[in-house]
Amino acid sequence: MEEKYIIDRVEGNYVIVEKENGDMYKICIENIESNFNEGDILIKKGEYFEIDKKFTLNRKKQINDSMKNMWEE
Repeated sequence: MEEKYIIDRVEGNYVIVEKENGDMYKICIENIESNFNEGDILIKKGEYFEIDKKFTLNRKKQINDSMKNMWEE
C-alpha cells in the first residue's frame, strides 16, 4: 500500500505535509512532479511525489459533505 501525504502548507522551497499517521514532514518543492494545492494528497513514486487525483477528489468531497451537514439541523 502506498503511503499518502496531505499537503498542509508551503514554507519557502518546502511543502509541509502530514502523513496518514499524523507525522509532519518537509518535502522539497522540486520533488513534486506537478502543480499542487493545499489539501492535495501526494503519493511517493521513487524519488518524487505526485498528486493522487482520485484520493484528493474523494477527500475534498468528504470534507464538503461534512461541512454541509454541520450547518443543517
